[in-house]
Amino acid sequence: MDRQKIRIIQFSTNAILTFLTYVSGILGYLLFIPLALTALVSFFIHNWSFFWQFSIFVIILLAIAFCSETLNFKLPEMFGKFFDEEKEDKKIYQEYENWFNEWCQNEYEKYERARQKQQNQGYGAYHSVEDIIEKFEENLKILGLKANSQLSLQNIKKAHRTKAKELHPDKNPGKDTTADMQKVNAAKEYLDANLEYYLSKKFQN
Repeated sequence: MDRQKIRIIQFSTNAILTFLTYVSGILGYLLFIPLALTALVSFFIHNWSFFWQFSIFVIILLAIAFCSETLNFKLPEMFGKFFDEEKEDKKIYQEYENWFNEWCQNEYEKYERARQKQQNQGYGAYHSVEDIIEKFEENLKILGLKANSQLSLQNIKKAHRTKAKELHPDKNPGKDTTADMQKVNAAKEYLDANLEYYLSKKFQN
């Protein structure tokens, strides 16, 4: 018997058990009120035979509901063993775990690269204010700027554009300006990252 037919049997059985659970359960609980009335009548007429028969009927209904629900709960497990779904679940979980570990590793590497870049560009690699100021002013010279309290990101951006135009291949035929351009770009990045710190230390009151 192929998997499709077995699946049809599983879903059909599930539907039948679900129907039995709801019908017998609802009937069983609804009959509690008549059962209570039957007990009251039996008490007054001193005849409990009908009450016990009625009680057994209600108990049977509730037992059917309980058994149907239990079987319905166990049904996926029973058919799962037939289809070896545990093995498939392990495979899916392993694939997810591999993907998650790879994602974590990539995120960690991105974080480390960003941290290293920030450390290289920022003042974390230098251990004194004098070193930071000296490094900053070296990069100012690369962009043709002078140290003053009016420095701004806009000034740095403008100076960078000017240098970039000067080093453009069209203005330097036959000359490789790649290294110089990289130096200019690195200087701009460093100045952008450390401008606020430089101004606070260089021109502090």
